[in-house]
Amino acid sequence: MSADKKVKAGSTRRKFIKELAIGSSTIAVASAVPGLASEAEQVLQGVSQDTSDGKSRYGKCIVPLPIRKFGETVMFSSGADLLNGFPCNIIYAFGLKVGPLGLSKKPHVHDHDEVIYFIGSDPKSTELGAEVNFKIGPKGEEEDHIFSVPTAVVIPKGVWHCPMETLKCDQPFLCMAVSITNKYKFESSK
Repeated sequence: MSADKKVKAGSTRRKFIKELAIGSSTIAVASAVPGLASEAEQVLQGVSQDTSDGKSRYGKCIVPLPIRKFGETVMFSSGADLLNGFPCNIIYAFGLKVGPLGLSKKPHVHDHDEVIYFIGSDPKSTELGAEVNFKIGPKGEEEDHIFSVPTAVVIPKGVWHCPMETLKCDQPFLCMAVSITNKYKFESSK
């Protein structure tokens, strides 16, 4: 097979070595961080290398988010299917008032790690502007974790968590869940 045909097929030696090096370094980094070694294979699935949307060279890199009306506010959820294969799921919403926060009304668990961020909405302030109760543990064994400062709640896979409740709300705040997974799944308690 001629070199021209290999280039067209996308199977050059240079590309192979580059992909091998990137894959090996990903595995090495993931293996060095406790708990990430098992996720290395998932990370290697990678983002689509197709950047063109047919209109411009990099148009596929710009992904409009599916922001929807959610009660008095807006929210979105996006995963690998929307993010060109990027192995991540993000759920984004705002807390606006006292009461239940988010869609999870009872404890649930994932087969992937998740971090939930609580960040104030005032760009001139370091405050959360609210007080939140985040429950961790299976139904009937939940622990209440109450905080009023910007916080990240890190939930390892297999740990039951939620519901969340806003106890005090002086200003709107951002609640954003990020999971390193291709597809967001959960199992709810009964």
